[in-house]
Order: sequence, then C-alpha cells, then structure tokens
Amino acid sequence: MTSSELVPVAALQRRHYLKQIPEAHRSSLDTRIEWLWNQRFGTIQMISQESPDLQDKTAATVFLQAIMAGDLNSIALIFKRLEGGPQLDELVRERSELRV
Repeated sequence: MTSSELVPVAALQRRHYLKQIPEAHRSSLDTRIEWLWNQRFGTIQMISQESPDLQDKTAATVFLQAIMAGDLNSIALIFKRLEGGPQLDELVRERSELRV
C-alpha cells in the first residue's frame, strides 16, 4: 500500500457508543437483555450511565454486575432470560435472586 492509497485521518469516521437500547428492542426486559448480549462492554457501560430509560439501565446493570463483580446470581439470571424463554418481569421481581 502506498501513501497515496492511505485514508487521511480526518476522513475516518469516529464511532460513538450508543446511549440507549434501540426502540425495536425495548418491548420487555428480555428483549433488552437479548440485545445487550451482543454488544460491546463500552456500549453496556454507556447505557448504564446515560440512558434516561430505567429499564435500559436495569438491564445494563445486570450485565455490569455479572461482568465486573462476577455475581453468579446475575449471570444465572442472564442465562435464564436468554435460554429459558421469556419470563414476565413481575415473576422475576417476586423472586429473591434479582440483585439490581
């Protein structure tokens, strides 16, 4: 590659992390968790800090607890939500394993 083929630094597009979960994935906490599963850690952190939506923050916090604290209850909750089919948020809230 010659210097004439290189892209100037000013022409590179700068990408920022998302601050909210897209509207198409906000129908329930399950869909939010499923979307977050495929995101980078920086996106999860940004959503946890910047999102105005409380359910976005809750879903991101579950991931942050699982990743940073090694919280086995949060990890188990994520896997149950991803693999065990949808669960009503009210039923999950009634159980004591939710540690948000």
